[in-house]
Amino acid sequence: MKEKQKKLEKLFKELGNCNQCLSFYNADKSLINIYQNFDFSVNIPSIWTDWFHRMDSSIMIIGQDWGPYQEMKTLHDKLNYDKSNWKDLIESEKSNTKKLLAYYIEQSSQGTYTLDDLFVTNAILCARKGNSYRGDNIDLKKSTLNCSKYLLRQIEIVKPKVIVTLGYYPLLSLASIFGFPISKTLKETIQCYSEIKVCDFVIIPVYHPVAQIKKEEQLKQYQRIWKYM
Repeated sequence: MKEKQKKLEKLFKELGNCNQCLSFYNADKSLINIYQNFDFSVNIPSIWTDWFHRMDSSIMIIGQDWGPYQEMKTLHDKLNYDKSNWKDLIESEKSNTKKLLAYYIEQSSQGTYTLDDLFVTNAILCARKGNSYRGDNIDLKKSTLNCSKYLLRQIEIVKPKVIVTLGYYPLLSLASIFGFPISKTLKETIQCYSEIKVCDFVIIPVYHPVAQIKKEEQLKQYQRIWKYM
């Protein structure tokens, strides 16, 4: 675990020096590098997950991006006030995305796994400026491809058995890294490539939890995870 932690800390330090995506748009439509002043006494940039205690997870979830920077700042302001309440802060995040993802993981595993057992990260590791989750706030494709080298490093550190991609852009990142084919749309990809074996792990593409897809159809994809456990 100590060796993995050193590698992850080194990765975060390198991320702090990255500025590839910071000037795509004007000041109102850009990204903020949240790792430039990364506090290693806290070790966690996101309300979603405690990375440093989940480096041995067998399952990695890759979302699109962290969302608005302001939400992260609010979190860290609370955490700096009381560094003993990290788990409570994670539990206080009640977005629809998190609720549904937790539901699909718990239901498909029949209660064997929860979000606490998974390493959660994103294809784009910076946060959005402003308060909006709108896709046109940033250049999703360029940022995804720019960040792919950092995503690869996380995969090499964690060494998951299964990677679950939420939506199209995380899958695009992995396709660019490992050179496997995907279709032009997520729906076609899920239909044609429902399980993609790469190296020592399998990639399972799923719809974003809040996509307008029936829960039964979503659960079918998540159920593919557990045969590899």
